[in-house]
Amino acid sequence: MTLKAETLAHKANETILFVDDEPLSLKYFKSSVGKYANVVTASSPEAAMHILEQAGNDISVVVSDERMPRESGVSFLSEVRKSWPSTVRVLTSAYANIDNLQHAINDAAIYRFVPKPWNLDELCTAMQDALHVERSAAAISEPVLGPATGGDAESANIALLAILAAGLEAPLKSLDTEALQIAQLSRPNSLEAAPSVTSYLGSWGSRLRLGKMNASAMQIRRDVEHCKSLAKSIGNLARSLSDPAAAQSSSMGDTLSEVVEQAVICPSGTTLANLATGQDFTYRVPREIMKFVLANLLRGSMKSNTFPGVELVSGAEHNEVRIVSTLDCEPAPLENNQWRTVRCALWAFGGELLSTTDNSLSTTTLTVCLPKA
Repeated sequence: MTLKAETLAHKANETILFVDDEPLSLKYFKSSVGKYANVVTASSPEAAMHILEQAGNDISVVVSDERMPRESGVSFLSEVRKSWPSTVRVLTSAYANIDNLQHAINDAAIYRFVPKPWNLDELCTAMQDALHVERSAAAISEPVLGPATGGDAESANIALLAILAAGLEAPLKSLDTEALQIAQLSRPNSLEAAPSVTSYLGSWGSRLRLGKMNASAMQIRRDVEHCKSLAKSIGNLARSLSDPAAAQSSSMGDTLSEVVEQAVICPSGTTLANLATGQDFTYRVPREIMKFVLANLLRGSMKSNTFPGVELVSGAEHNEVRIVSTLDCEPAPLENNQWRTVRCALWAFGGELLSTTDNSLSTTTLTVCLPKA
């Protein structure tokens, strides 16, 4: 069966119920998600309950907005959980806080939180993931009770991490947009006439302030990009930890290839073949964590378009990834904040980050030490 035929076959048997008091949200959800499943909409929890009472066993996923006139989305999904525990429950809202999300996990056992305003691609991906979860649960004849079932606090906290990480996307995007606008407004106007010496000296103070504003705005944008990278890694890690497949070992060569293929990390045309040497090995650190570690180390060891060399070493007691760069682009010391997060990520899984310098070769090497898989 082709992928398209398989998708159509699943669509014929799967229904998503979406509840929101905003007519435009109902319209956009149905037009976007309708290609992946049958979509039924309701403008209130009462109307949704009536639909569930008529055809609850045929509904795979229930999605609810949080803020509605007479009942919150968390309260509604909690009631859905009691009567139709096998449904996959998803909460969406433009307003989210830790306490409310914790209630959503503990009381409603939601599978995912999707922040508003929606990124339609991410919304559709979330719905496909939810359908996959329901499909997998149905195949093994077990109800999907969400991460908090049975008082599993660890699973609930993992789910909360994924939700909070996703919730950072919208404010970080807004910060980046505002910082870009400030940077553009504080740039010197290239169309202005060349100033006289007198006017140049007289405007020196204002130009200095504009230059500082521009530098600050660009630093904010760099910090935002770093935070977005962290949030994405946290969300991916949380999802991988809740997935039994995350315990499987991964190929370091394959992981490094994924990282290298990202244009934001390496110069165009760089491939693993002209980058890494040595012997591939497997590891058991969650793949998303290792991608985060490698991406940050490679970025920190780059200067201009000069990409550092990478050597994979399979040792008798432990395995290593060695990232070698020239001294003129020497990475920051390990105690620097730049590497603190990376080291903590490795420590959590029994790894370590070391740094050595060889003055005779004018090189510095960052070494990721990992336990044998």
